[in-house]
Amino acid sequence: MRIPWGITAAAALSVSVMAMLAGCTATDSAAPSATPTSSAVASQTPAPLTTAAAAPEQGADALDSVDTIVVSATQLSLREADSEVASIDLVGTPLDDAVSTLTEVLGEPRQSDLEAASCVRAQTAWAWGDTTRIGTPDQFTDDGTLSFGTNETAVATSDGRSVRIETLTGEAVGDSVAPLDGAFDATVKDDFASVPDQELLSIVYDLVRNPQVKDGDYRPYGASVYSEKGVIEAIQGPNEIKSDC
Repeated sequence: MRIPWGITAAAALSVSVMAMLAGCTATDSAAPSATPTSSAVASQTPAPLTTAAAAPEQGADALDSVDTIVVSATQLSLREADSEVASIDLVGTPLDDAVSTLTEVLGEPRQSDLEAASCVRAQTAWAWGDTTRIGTPDQFTDDGTLSFGTNETAVATSDGRSVRIETLTGEAVGDSVAPLDGAFDATVKDDFASVPDQELLSIVYDLVRNPQVKDGDYRPYGASVYSEKGVIEAIQGPNEIKSDC
């Protein structure tokens, strides 16, 4: 059983995939320049209804207006209000290209090199804000798929914007997990029964595969939230819950 990101002392009961930022030595490094990816990948969970609006012109200048990043299992949707400016495919996009696009949105990142450890692959990740990061496949992410996650509601950019990071249905870190808890079947949840006092809960809100059934254990994979005492503490896309780590 794995508790994502090692957020509290209780979460230290398990190895965390997304604890990588806390344990890495970060150095400032400029990301390469690139044009944002604009392909959109359909999600199995419907996105929230949006009002009809003309999409802004795509390009680096348009990315300066992004105020929301919506996390699904297969892409990051970069939006201004209800309009998608660009998207980053998490499947098949080179890390440098994804970092370049996010740099246009969030500013210069920090580079963090992670050494291999139990349940963690050696990899390079890039970080913004306090805990928002994107990296190459980790132990719980399919090969060829980038790992993304955050423990913060929004990232403050150097030009004074605030870019909120949300689930497909608009929840962010700090929001109640109750709407998601009520909307999804128990097969895509893990309530960490061994630590009931902490009221921990992970939910895969955008399932992209039915993973292997191993020793009778169903291990859902996709974009997920992790909560403590009813409050969302992390958004991850994608990863696996109910793992052995």
